[in-house]
Amino acid sequence: MKKLFKIAAVTAALTTAGLAQASDTIGFVDPNYLLQNHPVAIDAAQKFDKFMKEGRDKFADEDKKLADENKALTAERDKLENDAKKLQAEQAKVEASLKKKSAALEKDAPRLRSREIQARQNAIEAEYKAFQNKVAAIQKREAEFGKKAEAFQKKADAFQEKLNKAQQEAGGMDPQTVQKQVVEEINTTIKEVAKSKGYTLVFPPSVALYAEDESKDITEKVLDALKAKHPNIKIEQPAAKANEAKPASETKPEEAKK
Repeated sequence: MKKLFKIAAVTAALTTAGLAQASDTIGFVDPNYLLQNHPVAIDAAQKFDKFMKEGRDKFADEDKKLADENKALTAERDKLENDAKKLQAEQAKVEASLKKKSAALEKDAPRLRSREIQARQNAIEAEYKAFQNKVAAIQKREAEFGKKAEAFQKKADAFQEKLNKAQQEAGGMDPQTVQKQVVEEINTTIKEVAKSKGYTLVFPPSVALYAEDESKDITEKVLDALKAKHPNIKIEQPAAKANEAKPASETKPEEAKK
């Protein structure tokens, strides 16, 4: 079981050693053990692990489609940006060309017939219009890409919301809520069990350098009380390992000789 909670959180039910009096009856509780074995904490962790395993199959196709679409959009964006840079470079050349041709026409106009002037004006306008068409085309591509990117973002956000909702449903509660409930229940239950046993002080085992009577450790009794508060939670027990050592009574004579 992973350590989901901090031991320091369980403080309300455990006093400090400096407060002990000769008349006090002292018991012991291991808060770390209770935190890791609280039925609510184990149930939440198991549900989350199950969600993660099932999610790999349940959401894999949609996740891959979004990843492929994102890759395609990235490639399209890169090409669009590259084409825009080329067009910017071309713009400088077109402007220089139009300026040069306009200046030449203005200089040569007095010696040209009207149809020749018109022809050269038409050529200048055609060059300008051709470039403007390229600008309009790339602007159209940018607008279309913007719509694609916006649509993709909506799908990505919806997918993330779906994951969050599924995770919440699988886990039942978010980690902060689980921790709050677990800590509060441990503190309350320690007090209840300690009071029923007649203990006026409860310490973690780490505080005791020596304890003659091990029955004063009420950790398991507290855990049993916690489990009794959640009868509907069924904890999945880990499967026994195939190569786990057998009890001496089950070992065959021929195996013992090996």
